[in-house]
Amino acid sequence: MQKNAELLEKGAALIGLPPLAQETVDKFMFYLSELKRWNRTHNLTAVREDREIIIKHFLDSAIYLKAIEGRGSNIADIGSGAGFPGLVLKLLDPALSVTLVEPAWKKAVFLRHMIREMGLERAAVVEKKLEDLHGMAPFDAALTRALFKAGDFIRQAAGIVKKGGFFILSKGPSYASELAGIKHEVLRFKLPFTEAERSVIIIINE
Repeated sequence: MQKNAELLEKGAALIGLPPLAQETVDKFMFYLSELKRWNRTHNLTAVREDREIIIKHFLDSAIYLKAIEGRGSNIADIGSGAGFPGLVLKLLDPALSVTLVEPAWKKAVFLRHMIREMGLERAAVVEKKLEDLHGMAPFDAALTRALFKAGDFIRQAAGIVKKGGFFILSKGPSYASELAGIKHEVLRFKLPFTEAERSVIIIINE
C-alpha cells in the first residue's frame, strides 16, 4: 500500500498539484481497495492492476483539477462511471460541490457507497442520462472524460450549465476536427509515468 501511496503522490506532483495531505492519500487508498473489491462482482472498470488504476484513473482524472481552477465550485461529472473524474476531484478539493451523473445502476450504487463511507459532503449521485437532466439548477461546469464528441457534449449539456459557465472534456491528440468553429482553450498534459498525452478542452457556455 505504501508503494501505491508514493506513486499517487509523485504523480500528483508531476501534474503540478500541491502536496497531498495524508488524509487525502488515505482516502485514495481506500478508494483503490473498494474499487478492486467491487470490481470482482460488479465489473466497474476493465483496469484492474493497482498501478494502472492509479495512473489511468486517479491521475488522469486529477488533471481536470487544473482546468476547473477559478471556474466555479459547483460541477457535474457526466458519465462518472466509477467516479472519474468527479469523485477524484472531490477528494483533491473537498470544497467542491460535485454531482456524479451515472445512469448505470451498479455504478451509481458504488458511487453512493463511496460517498457514504468517506463521509463526503456536497457530493451527490444522479442516476440519469445526460438528456434527462434538464430542469436541474445550472452548474458552473460540466465535465466528461471523452464520452462525447465536443459538439454533442455542448449541445446536450447546454441546459445544465449556467451562462458563462464551462464545458470541460479530455481528449487524445486527434481532436482538432471536433472543435472546428468552436471557441476553446486547451491545457496539455503528459500523463505521469506514460508517454500518453492529454488535452483538456475548456469551452465557455456563451
